Amino acid sequence: MSDENLREVVNGAMLPQYNGKRVSITGLVTKVNPNGITFDIRATDDSIVKVNLRKPHSGNLEGHVEVHGTAVSGSTVICDELIEYPSEASDDFDATSHNTLCQLLQSVPNLWKTTA
Repeated sequence: MSDENLREVVNGAMLPQYNGKRVSITGLVTKVNPNGITFDIRATDDSIVKVNLRKPHSGNLEGHVEVHGTAVSGSTVICDELIEYPSEASDDFDATSHNTLCQLLQSVPNLWKTTA
């Protein structure tokens, strides 16, 4: 199995411990830079995370998003893939439960290990 798609599901407070590693973080878009290359999200633990895109985003960026990328310098993620939730899914998103999921996933060592 290839490791290229493996990433840790984290909240904002967990980002510093994954510096230089692939992560997935979900949050509500709070601020978009007019240049279309950076934006901020409020992660499920209410931390503010800066997202740097590799190329400018075209179109309106709002609601909840899932960012797949590399954690860098504490509370910043360099985005490789951006998943924008439809507005109805964003409206119903349960940030508290997702934050609990992040914490549970981090509490089980080698959760995805399938061989002895």
